[in-house]
Amino acid sequence: MGSCLDLRKYQDADAVESAFAKIVSGKSGYKPVIERRIDPVKCDKCGKLIEGTEKFCPDCGNPIKRKPTSTKCKKCNNFYNDEDTFCSECGTKRE
Repeated sequence: MGSCLDLRKYQDADAVESAFAKIVSGKSGYKPVIERRIDPVKCDKCGKLIEGTEKFCPDCGNPIKRKPTSTKCKKCNNFYNDEDTFCSECGTKRE
């Protein structure tokens, strides 16, 4: 027996995160750490490989252009794919 009701509006993101963290760690109140990978970027002007979060190239001072790094939509909490510019659920532009 199934249901056609969409129950996503009843989900509490904090409760889901807490339950998942307890299952994974075995501890109550555990806060999982989600790491964001920062891909190295080449400077457009001098070609130096920038691996950190610098906003300007340390060799030539050229501004570094990076792709968006957020992984979750701030409006609906949907996860983005790496190549997405807009949220596939609500259409919000990725920051």
